[in-house]
Order: sequence, then C-alpha cells, then structure tokens
Amino acid sequence: MRRSPIIIPVMLLLTLMLSACGKQEPAGGGDTTRTDAVLISTQTVEITDLPIWLESVGQVHSLSAPTLAAEIEGRITMVAADTGDTIKEGQLLATTDTTGLLLQQKAAQAGLERLEVHIANGKRRVDRFEKLSSNKLASQAQLDDAREQLEAYSADYKAAEAQLAIIKDSLAKSRINAPVSGLIQRRLITTGDFVTRGQALFEITRPEQLQAWLPFPEAIALQIRLGQAAIIKSPLTPDAFFEGEVTRLQPTVGDGSRAVMTIVDLQDTGPLRPGATLSGRVLVETRKNAVMVPNISIVRRPAGETVYVINGDKAEARNVTTGHHEGGLVQILAGLDGEETVATDGAAFLTDGAMVKIVDSVGMPAKD
Repeated sequence: MRRSPIIIPVMLLLTLMLSACGKQEPAGGGDTTRTDAVLISTQTVEITDLPIWLESVGQVHSLSAPTLAAEIEGRITMVAADTGDTIKEGQLLATTDTTGLLLQQKAAQAGLERLEVHIANGKRRVDRFEKLSSNKLASQAQLDDAREQLEAYSADYKAAEAQLAIIKDSLAKSRINAPVSGLIQRRLITTGDFVTRGQALFEITRPEQLQAWLPFPEAIALQIRLGQAAIIKSPLTPDAFFEGEVTRLQPTVGDGSRAVMTIVDLQDTGPLRPGATLSGRVLVETRKNAVMVPNISIVRRPAGETVYVINGDKAEARNVTTGHHEGGLVQILAGLDGEETVATDGAAFLTDGAMVKIVDSVGMPAKD
C-alpha cells in the first residue's frame, strides 16, 4: 500500500518547530534577573534611649477645694455667684435675711444702756456709803451690799457686751464672702432657700492647684516612685499635654481588688477643671542604648519570633527576644547587635536564605 507523499513534509515541519522552541533566548535580550525574588522594604536597626511609661485613666482633683457652709441659719435673700464663675477672695457670694438679728441687736443695745444707768447709780451709792461709813453713820454691811450690787451690774454689762458682739458677728456672717480666690465648682443654694448652720452653700476649687489621680494595679505600681515625671492628656485639650511629677502614693482597696492611687501635681493646667477625665503616663525607667526595630519586622514562626536581616540580596532569619513596645517600635533584647538592616514590608513572605529585591514605599526598585 502506498503512503501519501504529503505526510512526510508535515512531520518534518513539526520537528523543526520543536527544535526552534528548545533553543529560544530568554525574553529581554538575555536578562538573567531571577523572577522569584521577594519584594521588600528595609530599615536600619535603631539604637536609642527607650523611656518606659506606665499608663492609666484617672480624674482631675483640686489640691484645695473648700466647701463654703452657712455659719448662721436664715433665708437666702440674694445669690451673686453661679457654677463656673471665677471669684476673688472676699467677694460677696450671697446674703441671708438679717431682720431677726437687727431686732436682737437693738434689744442688746438697749440692755447695755440700761446697765450703764444701773452702774452709774451703783457707783454713786458706793461713794455715799463710803462717806457715811467713815463718819460712823452707815454700817459696814450696807457698804458691802452697795459694792456687791455694783459688781453684779458690771458683770451683767460684760455679758451684755459679749451678747451684742455675737449678734454683730452673726450680722457680718449673713454676708457670705469667698474665703479664697478660685472657681465655683457647684452652687448648692438659690434665693429663698432656708439654710441651717453648717449647710453647704458653694464648692470652690482653685484651678491653679490641680492634681491628676491615676490608679494603677498593685503589681505594677511597685515601679512607681515619688518624683517621677508624668505626662497628662485630657479630652478637653486633645492637642496639648500637661507635665507634672508624682507627689504622693495612696493605697486604695476596692471590691476584690487592690490598687495604688498615684497623685501628680500639675502645672499650667489651662482649661482643666476638677472632675474631668484624663489619661496619664508615668515615666518609671529609661533604658539606655535600646535596640529597636519596627513592629512589622517581627514575624512569628514555629521557632519563635523572627527578624529577617538583609545581606545583599538575601534574607537571613534571626530568632529574637522582644521587649517593650513603644510608638510603632519594639525593643530587641537578644538576637540583634544594632548594626543590621532588617526587612519591614514583605517580611512575612520571607524564609531563611530567600532572594530579595528592595523597593521603596511605592513599589519601585530602591535607588542606590
């Protein structure tokens, strides 16, 4: 049986095409760059002094916050200050009704005048009996009675003077004045209220003498010492902070917990007011020459936490021991000496000995 003459040329053509494919040059005119390199960015290990802060959320308290109370009872006739007002020492804040006191003052004054008359008559009576007694015209008993009566009137006069002084003092206290300069934190009365002796009228704070009260768990509070620096921030001033130092440590016991209240005296408190919520940090330690790398450089592997050190175009896996985290950086306690360059972006895709290609933040090859 004869074969078709067309079959042989077709088979020959297929053989030539396969041979040509096997000898094809790499694309790009012979560029032999590896296409399996991992794209990464890098950063040099940073050696710096590392501040260690303890953080807490607390409240603003006033160093001096007197509660102004009524010293006499009576009806409030006028209130001249309200919550939030800034006041000066001696400023009139309120008054109470003085009608009854004024009547008592008149009665006491009349009593004094009556006693003055009795005392004047008593003195003349004593003088007369002294003359009569010297001439044997009056007995010694009559003279003694006259003297005793005069002394009684004198004692009554002193008591009446004291009573009048008390009434005048009450009249003065009917005008309720600010004992210190400061800020009215709370007004507790209104016109028409009847107040009794000792009843709270105003709460006054002194904004220039404020404290931050920060609670810390007992276990970590052992690191806090008097005199340590502190930084305070408040939602009232999101773009500002206040500086101070620890001035007192006060143990507190709550329901099933123990804490230490750290009290920080504040300076230049601006708009802060007692009762405001704040966040605070206390500087408990500064670690010198700490080795720091970005958080993104730390990769968790079965062998533990790993950092990839870049040597040329290769990555070397280093097991590390991490410490304190601060501002996007983490301290390396062991595994690095501080002179390395480590992978940042892309580190999670690396293995030990992997080929790398360094790029900048927009994905372009890094410039030499």
